[in-house]
Amino acid sequence: MRGIGLFCVFLFVGLLGCTELETSAYRIKKRDSIVTKEYAEKISIDYTDSGKIRARVFSPILVAVKQIQRPYMEMNKGLKVDFYEADGDIQSYLTAEYGISYPEEKRIVVRRDVEILNVKGERLNTEELIWDQVRGRIFTDKNVTITTKDQIIMGVGLESNQSFSDWEILNVTGSLNVPHDKIPHPRSVVPGRGRY
Repeated sequence: MRGIGLFCVFLFVGLLGCTELETSAYRIKKRDSIVTKEYAEKISIDYTDSGKIRARVFSPILVAVKQIQRPYMEMNKGLKVDFYEADGDIQSYLTAEYGISYPEEKRIVVRRDVEILNVKGERLNTEELIWDQVRGRIFTDKNVTITTKDQIIMGVGLESNQSFSDWEILNVTGSLNVPHDKIPHPRSVVPGRGRY
């Protein structure tokens, strides 16, 4: 009888100890998952390198999600980006229906109806593109179509500099040579074209 009473006391103390451990683990988890959201309208964000502007992002709505692990900024109403060369001239612009930026990783992912147009009149269309700001590169592993002045090239995967002046399709699946007058002329690249 005495052994059973002692066993119950140890069991009760053991349960209390587990509860305290579980509670402190829950508090740590809860503290790590604190999330705050900030909203901004008609935003413009400048990205610079050595004091020179390299890109300017415009979006009608931006939601900044601040959390301990992997904070991000979401642009779910679309975005436009003007890309600049070191001399300050605009080289290309990008439009997309959705964008998400990971500031700590210096990476932006754009999706849905992504288009880039450069000063040479070359146009890229795809459904997803990643902009690595550290390397100054853009890339995708999705289907791409590039329209030049006399050719339409299709493929899977692409890597380019961020101004889309030096690009490579990783796996070309087809191309069409089209007379210059039969290709729809892409819009010209003008400073400020990316503004909302």
